[in-house]
Amino acid sequence: MEPTTFGPGERITHLDFGAGVVLEAPRDGYLRAFFSIGERRVPIASIQKELSRTERILRSVEGTAERARSVWLSYEAHALPVMESASALTSARIDLLPHQVVLTHRIATASPRRFLIADEVGLGKTIETALVLRELASRGELDRALMVVPAGLVNNWHRELNEVFNLDFEVFGSEGDITDRKTNAFAKHDRLIASIDTLKRPARIKRLLEAPHWDLVVFDEAHHLTAYRTGGKVRKTENYKLGEALKGHTRDLLLLSATPHQGNHFQFWMLVQLLNPTLFGSPEEMLENRHRLNTVMFRRTKADACRPDGDPLFARRWVHTESFLMGDEERRFYERLREYLEEGFDLAKRKGNQGRALGFLMAIFQKIAASSFAAVRRTLKRRMLMLTLQEALLRDKELDIEGRERLFDEARELIHAEWRLERDPIGKSEVDRIMADLKYRLAKKLDEEALEMASDPYGSEFASSHMEDVASAAIDLHLPEERLRIADLLSVFPVQRETKVQKLLDGLGTLWRQNPNEKIVIFATYLGTVDLLASEIEATYPGQGVVVLRGGDHGAKASAERRFKLKDGPRVMVCTAAGREGINLQFARILFNFDLPWNPMDMEQRIGRIHRYGQAHTAQVYNLVLSDTIEGRIFLLLDDKLTEIARTLGKVDDQGNVAEDLRSQILGQLSERLNYDRLYQEALGDPELKRTAVELEAALANAREAREVVFDLFQDLEGFSLDDYKPFSDVSTGLERLVDFLSVAMADRNLRLSKVDAETIDLLTVDGARRIRFTLNRDVATSSETCDLLGLDHPAVQEELGRWRSLNPNFLGVALEGNGIEPAILSLWLVEATNGQGEKRTTIQSIAVSPEGTRLPAIERQVDQVLRLSPSRPFLDEDERISIFSKTVEPSLQRELKHKGTAAGNGSYSAELIGYVEIT
Repeated sequence: MEPTTFGPGERITHLDFGAGVVLEAPRDGYLRAFFSIGERRVPIASIQKELSRTERILRSVEGTAERARSVWLSYEAHALPVMESASALTSARIDLLPHQVVLTHRIATASPRRFLIADEVGLGKTIETALVLRELASRGELDRALMVVPAGLVNNWHRELNEVFNLDFEVFGSEGDITDRKTNAFAKHDRLIASIDTLKRPARIKRLLEAPHWDLVVFDEAHHLTAYRTGGKVRKTENYKLGEALKGHTRDLLLLSATPHQGNHFQFWMLVQLLNPTLFGSPEEMLENRHRLNTVMFRRTKADACRPDGDPLFARRWVHTESFLMGDEERRFYERLREYLEEGFDLAKRKGNQGRALGFLMAIFQKIAASSFAAVRRTLKRRMLMLTLQEALLRDKELDIEGRERLFDEARELIHAEWRLERDPIGKSEVDRIMADLKYRLAKKLDEEALEMASDPYGSEFASSHMEDVASAAIDLHLPEERLRIADLLSVFPVQRETKVQKLLDGLGTLWRQNPNEKIVIFATYLGTVDLLASEIEATYPGQGVVVLRGGDHGAKASAERRFKLKDGPRVMVCTAAGREGINLQFARILFNFDLPWNPMDMEQRIGRIHRYGQAHTAQVYNLVLSDTIEGRIFLLLDDKLTEIARTLGKVDDQGNVAEDLRSQILGQLSERLNYDRLYQEALGDPELKRTAVELEAALANAREAREVVFDLFQDLEGFSLDDYKPFSDVSTGLERLVDFLSVAMADRNLRLSKVDAETIDLLTVDGARRIRFTLNRDVATSSETCDLLGLDHPAVQEELGRWRSLNPNFLGVALEGNGIEPAILSLWLVEATNGQGEKRTTIQSIAVSPEGTRLPAIERQVDQVLRLSPSRPFLDEDERISIFSKTVEPSLQRELKHKGTAAGNGSYSAELIGYVEIT
């Protein structure tokens, strides 16, 4: 190489110092250059010009079997993640449904990617979002993603994305993995989940906008991004302002909501504005051109969705409400309890802001009492204990030692009775330990913060699992003489078995007489109720077995679910609110709602545990209702009104049940219009439910109207058709291709794939030890702990794809024997195009030309066959190749990309050569 070819600014490589840039022209056989280690004066003989990637490939073409293998593996590693069926090739252990696969593909290949996913409850919006994330990641189009979700759903999203889909998200916020106390966490962390309340503060929005752009932002429950119009003025909520700020700071945006339209066209139009501000000029234009919503919105109904074979996705469900009256002793206790709660709420109101905590507390007591009398008794007894200890500590401050000791003795007696401890030295020592712990809690006021958390509006698992503890221990504000009032209340506690418990036990007996092996799920919100039910069932039906799902992490839930699923395992699972999400119990067909959540949408979630994809039988649901309690009467009133609406609209099934789609649509709208906590509290002072009935009637009328408005607006939306799924339904070709790739890719790592049967493959070491057992069958994977589902996103597959995508360019040129194909040059390109909105698309493009420069489309269409030809000697030298590339191949590529629209408009694109084949 002539010394004159090295001018200032030219890129070079040095044997020891690596890549560098020439600083001065050569002189006396040396030149000065800058390397990563700094400036150096080096002999010209020790350097060479740095070649471009394309030049390196074209200058090192070989006709060997090893080279042919490398080029094929590089091509497959780039092509597999962008093939048509890639969205169906996930290794996540989930039932992948046709509507989910089609939606994922449509979003991943769309431009722009800004959509509202409004599928009905139960159709898997979380799974659809995870599949989109997975698909974009495997295409190399997802570096930074932000999930903005309601506070109560943060853990659910975290578990789903990481444990099921292996996506490595972190939780942002004071309770999460990372915070922003010192540095801008949004700049340093690329995959985050955060609650909307955490992010919407102006200081946080400022930091979000200072961080790099996101590739994808997702808002769950997006109907909370609200803007109102009153008197010609538009008022945007903090949530909406956050959506507005982020829409311009992300390439892709997904909004998720089963109830995106709350019956107000302006609010819905403002939501659509976040996705495409030019789609409709006004709400009125939106009504006139509602078909345009198809460009930004997907809405699938349960009626649309089906199995891959076309069968309905959901079995039928039958819901029966069993109502009965309290016994005389129960009624006496209930009335006294109602007086206690009313006094508490009255005091809370009088105290204003100071009384908020007491108001929360009374609401918790009201909810616990609606679950079971046993649960409320346990909580009251523990509250009385805390009040006794508090009074003892006050006596201590007043130096009334005698009074203090008397109260401490009372507390010890209460602990002995409540924790059922012996009177021996061990029991006494345990009593002292519990008492010391409770005194510490009182002194530190540990329960004031917990009270706020227990009033979580999203009814999170954390909230319900801690409510009983909090209600017993948060005593900073209490009723006058509350300790004595509780003692008086407990003195009339009924001694016989609760009516509701007896009805449940009778129901279980009837079912087991029909089928002794019947698996039964029972939902009860609070631990006091759950413990009561578990012990009563064990005592009445020894040998049937009870597993209790109290909460805890996903591992504890999964373990309880597995035990219950065993054929000879427990026949009953009793669940707290923790079982409402994240567990699948479709192998059971009977569910009892022992208590009723105040928000009926929570009950729909419970029913969804057994009434879901995979349920082979009619799901039978029994609601147990004490019809002479306030809660029972409100529930029955709501149920009657819903049935009335359903009859008017002809939405009652042949068994008299309200049709499920109508129920979920109206309840979804109702949840936005009613504050259930307030409704139930105010009903305490309205025992005849006159005001409550009027409020319920008005809210239901609004909800029904809103449902009709939504129905009209959405009627031109395209539904799901199984025909849309056909192109993706056969994943066998994609799986075969993936297996082929892995078999060849792992050969140089002393690993091999061994076929066990038609659907099982082992990854073995060279000495036969098994590393991983793969199954190609999704059903096997979802029911097995020992098999991994083979998919593009499996860590072992990802590792190989990454390894062969980053192969040294010197190994990407090969000469192959034409075997009847005319001499040609085939080039393989990875094309990344970005449009004016920053949206990125990745495709594979092949360009084939004859040595004379004629385009050969037939060869471009058979890349797979060409790459399997035998090695041969190259017929071109380096300079000829470089000349054909600059004169013919690269101009042909540019024309092709222009023709496809990739290289047109105000966007940009890059094309990287990933393989060169000389066909001789």
